[in-house]
Amino acid sequence: MVIVKKLLKWLAVGLLPVVTLFAIAVIYVTFVVDINGYKSDIESLAREQGWDVSIRGDLVWQFFPKPGISIADISVSDQTSVSGSAKSLVLATNWTQLLSLGGGIEQLQLSSVRIVDGGLQWFPANSPRLQFNNIQLSTKNLSLQGNTFPISASASAFGGRKFVLDTDMAVQLDGRNMQRLSLDDLELRLDSIRLYGELSASDNGAFVQGNLKTNSFDLKQLMASLQPMVPLLTPPKTLVPTALTDLSLETSFTLDTEAASKFIGQLSVDGQIFDVDVTIDHSINSLTTLVSGDVLRAGDYLPAANSDGNNSGLFAPLAIPFALWQGSSQVEVNLGRIEFNDFSIENFYSNVFGNQRVLRLTSLNADVFDGQVNAIAKLDMRSSTPSFALQPSLSGIDMAQALPALADSAALTGLLNMDVNVQGSGNSLNGMLKSLTGAGQFELRSPSYADLNIEQTFCNAAALFGRSPQDRQDWPPGTQLEDLRGKFQLSQGNLEITEYSTATGNLNILGRGTIGLAKQNYSIKANARLDAETTSSNGCSVNKRLQNRQIPFVCKGTLDGSSAYCKPDERLLKDLLKNTAFEKLGEQLLRNSDKEQDPLKNLFNDLLKRKLN
Repeated sequence: MVIVKKLLKWLAVGLLPVVTLFAIAVIYVTFVVDINGYKSDIESLAREQGWDVSIRGDLVWQFFPKPGISIADISVSDQTSVSGSAKSLVLATNWTQLLSLGGGIEQLQLSSVRIVDGGLQWFPANSPRLQFNNIQLSTKNLSLQGNTFPISASASAFGGRKFVLDTDMAVQLDGRNMQRLSLDDLELRLDSIRLYGELSASDNGAFVQGNLKTNSFDLKQLMASLQPMVPLLTPPKTLVPTALTDLSLETSFTLDTEAASKFIGQLSVDGQIFDVDVTIDHSINSLTTLVSGDVLRAGDYLPAANSDGNNSGLFAPLAIPFALWQGSSQVEVNLGRIEFNDFSIENFYSNVFGNQRVLRLTSLNADVFDGQVNAIAKLDMRSSTPSFALQPSLSGIDMAQALPALADSAALTGLLNMDVNVQGSGNSLNGMLKSLTGAGQFELRSPSYADLNIEQTFCNAAALFGRSPQDRQDWPPGTQLEDLRGKFQLSQGNLEITEYSTATGNLNILGRGTIGLAKQNYSIKANARLDAETTSSNGCSVNKRLQNRQIPFVCKGTLDGSSAYCKPDERLLKDLLKNTAFEKLGEQLLRNSDKEQDPLKNLFNDLLKRKLN
């Protein structure tokens, strides 16, 4: 007990001078040094370093846990692209530094910095403006000589989304120039998204390189958070609800603002891996993005049935690089296979250029349905209603595969070749279909139509005018046609076939028609002409009055094949029957002029019997 008492007494005696000196130092600094008198010095020193600093509040001494200065209501700007402010800026130093303050404030060396309720605006030329609010920052063991020190910060941006930063930083300054900056063990959090890695910068940030990777995150949620800043990024409603909810990115990059920047990475989308290569040419303000991969399950990302037909989500993945870059942009995509629910596209390649929200598809090539698709296009998104122009070319498309997959119909087969030039606008699929205008031509090689036997239909119509007893009765289903060629125009949601021609057997068929793209129906008018006595080698014989004469037909149905019929045009057929009746009446008048018979009665009885048969 005696020893403890002596120890306490010794400590009290020994510490008393230290405490006294500390108290004297605090009193000296507080009452002798007028810190507010240094406002102009601080602002002058900042201007010498190329910064505009304005201090509207007071400078106040603080002594715990370290001596320092608290500056209220301060703002700063680099006179070019960066400006900031803080409700409170606390600069701390060591006691030895503070006691040497008589040498001038320029000799003061900081050991820590704390920012309370700060703001930062960054508006570089030709790039999107970034703004951070409610910045809270703290650091200790601060060094500007290249030594590492920890830093923690938080802020809000992009519609109030919260950022959190933790890293070990090293900064080396040479006068007013930053020779080197490095961030090690970097962790940046934006809501549920985590970004990890390291980076280094030199030459005042003109050259930056590093490696970064993310955790798995939900892209739909991210797009919703960014939408206040980029309205184009409307989160899509996908056919598979979980699509676009499991993404991650890993990249290495080099940023050189005096030349070119390069980003090489790997993107994982719902388990699908894509290589991404991004190059920025700063001399011409150009962004080039290359994307390649083996498989894309595109069917998962089609619009959901409850999406109200809004097509903005369809363009969002393509538009992201163009929306975030205000210069010229290029996106090149190369995919081995694109899978939909009922078919796949092989060897897909596209090249899109963009500038000022105008996208130009300069090349699209793909193998599909055993044929090939090529296209160029333009998409203008500068107004609230996007407009587009499209010039596709189809070659050797197998309709036996295409129609069941695209229209749920197997009625038509053949190999399709087509060239189209079409324009339109709209925010929904229905609106775009109704706005379509343009023209094109098509060729269907070796076509067959399963829902109707055209030769049988012609023979049934010809029966009104008489047929031979050897006429065929066991007609096979469907029709095998010769090559079908035609031209068409697009207007108000309809595909107007202005002309087409084909043949089956000895029947030559030509006509016109309408396909309702919005209503999914069709109405085809056909004129069948027989230039022989029989429709085919196994067909029916036809009255000579119907030979070398055009017989009108009307065919109507739905594109899904749920209904279809083809019959003679009643109005035109009545005229044809009338003319035939007059011809036959004249013949009977000549034959029976010397007989007591009623030629009109015989004529109509004959026609009536044949019609009933």
